[in-house]
Amino acid sequence: MSAARDHDRIFEEAAAALALKATERERLRVVAPPIIDDAAPKPARQSGLVEDEPRPVAQSRFRRESFDTLQPSEQAWNVKGLWPRAGVCFVAGPSMSGKSFWTLDALTRVVLGEPVLGRRSKACGVLYVASEAPGGVRNRIKALREKTGLLGGAFEMIGQAPNLTNPDDVADLRAVLIESKAAMAGQGIRLGIVAIDTLSASIPGADENTAKDMSPVLSALQLLADDLDLMILVVAHTGKDAERGLRGWSGLMANADGLIMLSADGEGQKSGTVEKVKDGLAGDRFGFELDVVEIGTDEDGDTVTTCLVRDTEAPGQKRVSGKVAPKMALVLRCYHLCIDAGQFENVPATGGVPHGTKGVPRDKLRERMTAEGFTAGTENPESIRRSMNRTIDALIEKQTLRGNPSLVWEPLQ
Repeated sequence: MSAARDHDRIFEEAAAALALKATERERLRVVAPPIIDDAAPKPARQSGLVEDEPRPVAQSRFRRESFDTLQPSEQAWNVKGLWPRAGVCFVAGPSMSGKSFWTLDALTRVVLGEPVLGRRSKACGVLYVASEAPGGVRNRIKALREKTGLLGGAFEMIGQAPNLTNPDDVADLRAVLIESKAAMAGQGIRLGIVAIDTLSASIPGADENTAKDMSPVLSALQLLADDLDLMILVVAHTGKDAERGLRGWSGLMANADGLIMLSADGEGQKSGTVEKVKDGLAGDRFGFELDVVEIGTDEDGDTVTTCLVRDTEAPGQKRVSGKVAPKMALVLRCYHLCIDAGQFENVPATGGVPHGTKGVPRDKLRERMTAEGFTAGTENPESIRRSMNRTIDALIEKQTLRGNPSLVWEPLQ
């Protein structure tokens, strides 16, 4: 009996020891990290599991270009070398400098495809936002209409001032510009320039001196210009010291695509300077005066007047004379031969051109240039024609001659 009890006890102790070892092995299996064998074959990727799928790469808006192969971009202009096809430009000056008068006159010339400051323009539509004194702008447009005739829907006006600091107002203005763009396109006209006159009347309550207030305004204008493929021309004031340029935040000047500064002396003589042309030449000066004209009578029978721009020489500036390139000299000689031979027409009295101005048709001038031995280093007729036009346009840009797409004439002396 004693031996049997000892055998049973030994058996029970052995069984208990085995059970304890099994429990310890199970604990180690759960708690211990798995042993990873890098050489062991990995399980096939299971489709449909988000963590196993490659993440999509976001499409970047940035594009790399090689120095060795990139090509130059072509600058498109509304007025060549002055106002780009798309961008934000400024016309600025102190009070009584004729900012609105000059801007309206220049924009009318663009609608007609006439040169502005001796630079070629591409005829396009204009929308003028008269934020300040819309009644006066209406009078000026009436006077211009009597001088130029109807413009066939290519010049529109808005007489309500937008608030360019208010995103909702900017969105509203954008919608109206899209409507104008579509309406003009239906008549075969490209809306090319939107003028805002003036900046201060279009940013009520804003601090013009701070980037905090003015940077969003400039960004909104740049976005409108880029999205709608047009130029925005902002009429602005100068500060107390007109020599310092645009009033307010310096970032306006730094980021402008163009700036024309106007001024006036005590005798009514007004002048301007092309201060900045992005991707173009600046520095030329010009002069103008304002001639009073009658446009009707008011309810009391009194005469209502406004002013029209008349081009003059810039104060203290003498017309450049002396040597010109041989081809240019030939053009001038041919121009006078055409006038002497009676090959001229009366230039339309628009844009400051005096009544009775004689202009030579470009085709007649080119015929005379051919007869006088104009050469272009080629026998290709189209290449010769382009070379002739370039020489004529160079004289127009020098303001030795004036012209439009069909006529060439001498400027006011």
